[in-house]
Amino acid sequence: MLTPSEVSAKLKIQPSTLRKYSALLEQEGIQFQRTHKNARLYTDSEYIAIEGIIAAVHSGKKSLEEAVIEASKALKKNVSVAPRERDSDDIAAATLNEVKQLRIQLQQQEERQKERDIMFVEVLEKMQRKIDVLEDQQKQLLAPVPEEPELEAPKSSSQQPKSEPETVMPKKDTRGLWARIWNK
Repeated sequence: MLTPSEVSAKLKIQPSTLRKYSALLEQEGIQFQRTHKNARLYTDSEYIAIEGIIAAVHSGKKSLEEAVIEASKALKKNVSVAPRERDSDDIAAATLNEVKQLRIQLQQQEERQKERDIMFVEVLEKMQRKIDVLEDQQKQLLAPVPEEPELEAPKSSSQQPKSEPETVMPKKDTRGLWARIWNK
């Protein structure tokens, strides 16, 4: 926690200017901790917010009121713990607790992702097996039908001259199925 004199010195502003900015922030709902003498105490977040107000006003891009409203909104978003828990030890403990919760959520997500991956691989393997079966069936359907052997017996090798092998291709029977069955 920073005292008003420390904040004034760091920001190089007059204590009266710091009181003015602090009062404007209080009007926007920001609660400062106070000493037993009712002096404000400033957290690092509040110090940064006041520093941002000064920078916005000096840049000329925003009015003082706009800068205070923006800073108060940022402070309200950053303060997720109760005002009494805003000192650095409590914030650190709350942050660590939140990190633990996020780790647990991450582990759960990773476990669910692994389960999905396993299911996905199983489905892919089943699909591949089905594809293999279908390809085998397709090959069987598209395989050439063996031709019926001709009734003539091939010439014996002793009758053929050994110098010239026979290269005559047998004629393909072009008759219809029933004509071949009934031999007509």
